Amino acid sequence: MIRIPALLLSILLFCTTITGQDAVRLQWDELPPIPDDLGFAGPFVGVDAFTRAVGTPEDEVLIVAGGANFPKPIWETEKVWHDRVFVARQEDGSLRWVEAGKLDRPVAYGASVSTSEGVVCIGGSDSTQAFAECFLLEWDPQMEAIKKRYVPPLPAPCAFGSATLVGDKVYVSGGQSDLSLSSAMNQLWSLDLANVHYKNWQWESLPECPGPTRAFNVTVSQHNGFEDCVYVISGRRQNGDDIEFLTDTWEYSPSKQTWRRRADVPRSVAAGTGIGFGQSHIFILGGDDGSLFGRADELKDDHPGFIKESLAYHTITDSWTSAGTTPTNQVTTVAVRWNDAMIVASGEVRPRVRTPSVYKVVPVGSTRDFGMGNYVVLFGYLIAMVGVGVYFARKNKNTEDYFRGGKKIPWWAAGCSIFATMLSSLTFTGIPSKAYSQDCTLAIGNFMIPVVAVVAVFVALPFFRRIDATSAYEYLELRFSRPVRMFGSASFTLFH
Repeated sequence: MIRIPALLLSILLFCTTITGQDAVRLQWDELPPIPDDLGFAGPFVGVDAFTRAVGTPEDEVLIVAGGANFPKPIWETEKVWHDRVFVARQEDGSLRWVEAGKLDRPVAYGASVSTSEGVVCIGGSDSTQAFAECFLLEWDPQMEAIKKRYVPPLPAPCAFGSATLVGDKVYVSGGQSDLSLSSAMNQLWSLDLANVHYKNWQWESLPECPGPTRAFNVTVSQHNGFEDCVYVISGRRQNGDDIEFLTDTWEYSPSKQTWRRRADVPRSVAAGTGIGFGQSHIFILGGDDGSLFGRADELKDDHPGFIKESLAYHTITDSWTSAGTTPTNQVTTVAVRWNDAMIVASGEVRPRVRTPSVYKVVPVGSTRDFGMGNYVVLFGYLIAMVGVGVYFARKNKNTEDYFRGGKKIPWWAAGCSIFATMLSSLTFTGIPSKAYSQDCTLAIGNFMIPVVAVVAVFVALPFFRRIDATSAYEYLELRFSRPVRMFGSASFTLFH
């Protein structure tokens, strides 16, 4: 007899495993490119929301500012830094790019974050130095131009770092304080934007990442089941005379101000583009695994580019999976969320080669029909319940039989009824989901149900049997009055 339930349980678990094996896949669609033949590496990229007119809904523009590239012939020229600002707008269902001004100086390889105040641009460098200055870029729809406001500078210069947003706070991690990778850092700075006036914003130094110093890291935010956290992923650093490509992942809790190590990336994704998207996923849309690092001058135009595969990290299960192949791998740029999609604008596709291409990326999941098996279970359960009702309806002769089963309900059936009464459909689905995303703390309350059942069987039920009451509401009428009974019944119906 034990073998049949065990077999059914095994089949159920097997089917659940098969159902859960579908990995997230990403769909890439190419958008109109930036109006520049070469494109840029290390631009500031962000999204700014604006209102076209009073009373109208907010609209958003995509901003790409600064960056660096190599003019053609790329193997015979020096790198050039840029100060141009491009803005993309959605108009009549299509994307239109405009050149919307210039920065105060050519700059690239800084960090940028999209906020409610505008695009916060952080640090960066030119050919001679790294910068600590920070500024806000905002779109002026009337002037069709970019407005710029300086905000407090970083505690130290920072280039090739990365930033993210949690609530109203900007977090900056990694990067290097000068043009040498040996100056890479493991700091974590935050900027609270909750203060009304931007001139009163102040950078705060937080506990450093316990991992090695790094630049070219990916810094993103995502919910881990308990709160939104900061994730510092991969990067590279100077290790003596060698360059070390990192694969570690670190999670920072803003509420606890503590770090913890998470699962390593399957390969290094240095200079990669990463973004938190959905409830608990982090997508790495590009990055350098270091396999061909240092061979650029040898391979030149024969360089195949960086590996064309995206990765997905699930913050709750702490696991990495492949998110499918990509049409390109654009590094040293910033992935942003725009119009419910991930946007990758410009970047570097192989040493010295930039691209003006812009891609829209959305996750796609496999879809299934409800299926014959589910229909069998659904209608089989319905028919079984109707059958139970019809069978026992024939045995009911009065209200005593209907409400109390003629006082002939076996103990195990009464226990099951009490247990089922204590669980709602929301509890039945909610407790497992919270246990999956967090822990089993909320399930502890359900452990008291057997205790309550014992109290009900030996205390409550004998009491009601003595007074021959069908329900607690009948007792209220016997003890007090009919209005009290009606009030109690209505209160339970409305508020339970």
